[in-house]
Amino acid sequence: MNKMKWYQKLLIGLLVLLLSPLILICLISAGICALVQILKNKKEYKKSRYYLDFKQKIMMDSLYSPEYRFYNSAIHRNLPIQYIKQESNGFEYFIFDGTLYLFPDFEQIDLDAEKGEWQVDRDGDWSGFEESHKNLLAKLDKEPDLPIKLLIERKMFPLENLNEVNIPEVIYITWGYDEAFENEESPLKMLIPQNSKDLYEMMLQTPDLCGTFELLSDDGNIVWNLYDDIRIELGVDHHDCYLGVSKMLFGKVESGLTHWHPTAFEIYNEVCKIGKRGNVMILRTFASGGGVIYIGNKEDCPYQKNKRCLFGKLYYLEAK
Repeated sequence: MNKMKWYQKLLIGLLVLLLSPLILICLISAGICALVQILKNKKEYKKSRYYLDFKQKIMMDSLYSPEYRFYNSAIHRNLPIQYIKQESNGFEYFIFDGTLYLFPDFEQIDLDAEKGEWQVDRDGDWSGFEESHKNLLAKLDKEPDLPIKLLIERKMFPLENLNEVNIPEVIYITWGYDEAFENEESPLKMLIPQNSKDLYEMMLQTPDLCGTFELLSDDGNIVWNLYDDIRIELGVDHHDCYLGVSKMLFGKVESGLTHWHPTAFEIYNEVCKIGKRGNVMILRTFASGGGVIYIGNKEDCPYQKNKRCLFGKLYYLEAK
């Protein structure tokens, strides 16, 4: 091995010395951004119905937990549930329509084809689903005289097509905890698009999806004319999905407003939130770019139509 020359070591030392202020500034900026996000999350959490009702101390993952997301949404939607938080161990579950529902304590669930059994993932450690399910049942203070289901959202399954496997009977698959028990009978819930053509076929089968859309080719993107003078382009790939929004100048020239990269597990839900009748998408643009600040139900949108902003422009786009 060739030893480093003295002048090479000197050069590296000088570079480190010169870059030290920049590195320090980057570290300080990252720290400030992290602190601002923590304070923002804490403020959001303190305003939630979950906190107001249970006074549970905020944790690092509180805003992303199944319990937090489901409870806030269910209360907001007036879902007729009986929600229980056990005093003995803090274990949470709910009763809806004659069934008791548990929340998972894992991040993923997948079928081990070689073993022929379902496995669950906790922080990278995989174990058997049956054992995990028994551990959850053991946390109940008493066994109720009701059927028991484990509520798991679709994106926790990495499998593309759940119609091709036997799902354990104790599992109830939902689109997501934020919209649990809405449109759950749709067969599209079991599918994840693998390319743009798959997504196009799913869009064709979606009721109340507004606008006109076309697939440019079998391996091309989808062009969606959803609003006046606004065009949406969709692309699905194994590694990177694309959702772009452009303003049409003179009806022909595209001027990009914003774009983002949802995962294959997210893109169909994004399409529904944007394009189902009565939903809205709010864009905020600046000289250097833009971004989406809200998509979803018009009634829940915190932004008013024709609202002006001090810097940039606000686009209020409603699917009709």
